Amino acid sequence: MKAPPPLCLQALHRIAFPHTLYQICLTQTHVQRHYTTSTRAKNSSNDRSPPRTLKTPSPPQQPPKPTSTSPPLSRQPNEPGFRTRAKSDDDEDHTPVPLSRPIGMPTPPQPGENRGLDDRSIKKRRDDFVDYDKHLDRRAKMTKQISKPYFRDWSNLRFHKGKVFVAPERLFRRESALWFPNFFGRTLRKEKGRDGRDRYGGLGRDTLVVMKGKVNVVSLVTNAWAVNQVQTFTSRKENPALQAVVEENGGLVQRVEINHEANVLKYWILRLFGLRSLRNARSSEEQGRYFIVRRGVSEVMKEALGLMNEKAGYVYLVDQECRIRWAGSAIAEPHERESLVRGVRKLVQEIRVEREEKKTAARLEDAVKETMVEENEKKAAAVA
Repeated sequence: MKAPPPLCLQALHRIAFPHTLYQICLTQTHVQRHYTTSTRAKNSSNDRSPPRTLKTPSPPQQPPKPTSTSPPLSRQPNEPGFRTRAKSDDDEDHTPVPLSRPIGMPTPPQPGENRGLDDRSIKKRRDDFVDYDKHLDRRAKMTKQISKPYFRDWSNLRFHKGKVFVAPERLFRRESALWFPNFFGRTLRKEKGRDGRDRYGGLGRDTLVVMKGKVNVVSLVTNAWAVNQVQTFTSRKENPALQAVVEENGGLVQRVEINHEANVLKYWILRLFGLRSLRNARSSEEQGRYFIVRRGVSEVMKEALGLMNEKAGYVYLVDQECRIRWAGSAIAEPHERESLVRGVRKLVQEIRVEREEKKTAARLEDAVKETMVEENEKKAAAVA
């Protein structure tokens, strides 16, 4: 039997001892590196530039881990469905604080104000249209209105449920309190007035006429979300003490509801499909105190009343002179309900004291008149 050829022996040796193959490869690599180094050494005499160092590859960067300060998501990133937006760095974290000063208009309201009707003549409209200064004013107002995001108020509801301010513990003083403006809108009653050009089909009314001379718990809403927030202040279930005070002093305390709807489409939907349900839920007297306002609410009025978020609900305590003595916003807190009830009772007491003083003054005037009449009769008898 002949011996296997050398190549076959070499292949069998490498299969039987694989580490030997690794040593051979390592030796060849060492020889290659030595050859490259020697070649660079030979060329270093011609090129005196410093040898180039090899850069080690940097490890791949991992995405930063979320910090503990960021709010957790309602769902995992890989789960399907709705996921709430996490709070970003540019979000304004508004913390509501109690009202430190009175809010309202600086001038008392007048009947017929804020109707939202243009009573200018054609010549006056033409002059105002070509006036460049007024054109700049209109353009500034339009720019401000367009630049306001539509969903800004809705997105701000995630901060304290849209609460702008906290109700004060005490009433504003009568001398320093400001006035509640006059709103003009249609009521739920079907009785038409004398003015048929009010663009409400003759059903337009002034809130000033209804509120004058009484203690008014006024609610201002723009949507169903705001209605639910207002009910936390005034409903029988949430605040039974307020309902008890209203029933005890029914002739002095009343609720006034204002529904402001500036969107034409929503206004007509409410008028066509919502008036019947609103009437059925209220008595005839309450229907006359429910106002649906479409026009006449300016930005000045909104800022004066503290309407920083129009999607939230607001409650105002207005006295017999239409002065704002107390205000609350969004969802009521327990101490806010208590302060509202205390304020209503105090205003009722002020009305009763004022009426007693007027009666006493009237009695004194009558007594003085009777005394003057008797003295005149005595003088006339003495002369006769």
